[in-house]
Amino acid sequence: MKLCFPIALAASTIVLAGQVRAAEVDMSKLTCKEVGAMPAAQTIGVAMWVNGYVHGKAGNAMVDGDKAHANAQKIADYCKANPAATLTSAIEAVAKS
Repeated sequence: MKLCFPIALAASTIVLAGQVRAAEVDMSKLTCKEVGAMPAAQTIGVAMWVNGYVHGKAGNAMVDGDKAHANAQKIADYCKANPAATLTSAIEAVAKS
C-alpha cells in the first residue's frame, strides 16, 4: 500500500494536469454518470480529488489509505445507484451514513 499511493498520486497528477489543459472541470457539477464514463486513469485523479476534498473540509491532513479506499467504494456504490447525482452530493450522502 505504501508504494501504491505515491504511484497513484503521480498518475493522478499527470492525468489532472492533462485534463486542465484540455478543459476546466467544475467538480461541483460533475455527475456520477460522467465520472463512470471516464477512463480508469481519469477516475484515479477524481478519487484523489475526492480524498483531498473530504480531508480539506474536515481540516485533516492525514491520509489513511485503507479508509480512503473504503470510502471511495461507498461513493462508487452510491453513484451506481444514483447516476444523476453530483459527485459532491454523493460525498455528502456517504458522509452522513
